Amino acid sequence: MSHTINPRGGDVVVVESSEIDRRIIEPKDFVADTSAFVDVRLEGSVGKASYSFIGPGVSQNADQTVNLSEPHGFCVGGASMPSGAINNQHMHYTAEVFICTKGHFEMRLGQDGSQRVDIGPNSIFSIPTWMFRGFQNVGADDSWLFAVLGGDDTGGLLWAPQVLEAAAETGLVLTQDHAVVDTKNGEAIENPLQPVNLERLSELDSYTDEEIGERIVSVDQLEWSRSALLSSVVAGHGSAMAPVIGFGMTEDRRQRPQTWPPHGSTLEWLQIDPGASTGPHRIAESQALILVDGDWQISYNRGDNRVSRAAGERTVVSVPAGSWRDFTNTGDSVARCLVVCASDERAHIEWDPSLVADAAASGWGRDASGYRAPLDLIGTTS
Repeated sequence: MSHTINPRGGDVVVVESSEIDRRIIEPKDFVADTSAFVDVRLEGSVGKASYSFIGPGVSQNADQTVNLSEPHGFCVGGASMPSGAINNQHMHYTAEVFICTKGHFEMRLGQDGSQRVDIGPNSIFSIPTWMFRGFQNVGADDSWLFAVLGGDDTGGLLWAPQVLEAAAETGLVLTQDHAVVDTKNGEAIENPLQPVNLERLSELDSYTDEEIGERIVSVDQLEWSRSALLSSVVAGHGSAMAPVIGFGMTEDRRQRPQTWPPHGSTLEWLQIDPGASTGPHRIAESQALILVDGDWQISYNRGDNRVSRAAGERTVVSVPAGSWRDFTNTGDSVARCLVVCASDERAHIEWDPSLVADAAASGWGRDASGYRAPLDLIGTTS
């Protein structure tokens, strides 16, 4: 990437054409890690795989493949497992948000996994930190979860004691620095991690069924706004957004996210009409897209520097902070994706000046808070 001076102030990040392949991670680029965790040999867990698309996530495999290691302020990963397979009880210190795009999963909460909820296609579940969780694929073999994890350093995992004890019987042991050692291969372990005792585990958090239910957002609960982006008033830029976690990029002052607790990043749905685009814009935060369905063209930069590439569903896209970007639906039906922006704060959009002028010609601009508003009531453009 290169940097230029923006005449309006600030540093403009230019994404070189050589960067595109690295930043657009397609399913063909996914690398399954079947040795990521200490429980992979347990009965019912064989064959489960994890993926690290942006950042290392919580993998305990020193040899894992990370598609894009550049810090974003969050990590994006994935999980696949055969029908019936189980991911055993463990705890996270930063946010873990699951996005089920295919199939069905039963989420099991608490040390014994007795508190259970189901999530299905296009459901989003933000699991509280400091609470044990596990899950089982109760759908078909091709069921799929994306995951957004808080921070560049997630702090790793804390396993339930019964999981560590069962894993040790299969030969897999964790060291105190959370590396997996295979004692069946003759690897020596001098500093094994001891399971946390039950008295200390009683200090961990628990939530009621109602509180957990508030952290699950199904597709039929989404509250879409076709006034979320200033560009939507301009011909060829029809779109809608639905915030899920945090306020994100929406410029509709009436929109509210479904989930409120700070995560270190925001998450919202974006859908674009057939043949339409968002229009060129940029934000100060790192951003990632998870393309759920549709045919997309991802463009970076503007003018002579503009570079574009086609992308399809299940693709993960990275957009550097401060760079210009434009997302186009090249298909014949509505295209949908999830937008992740670093930080808990609103991501204020800077629009291309020509698009601002076109919106003003239609009578629209933004108020002093950065929300879309009629120009005759604010008397200025932005």
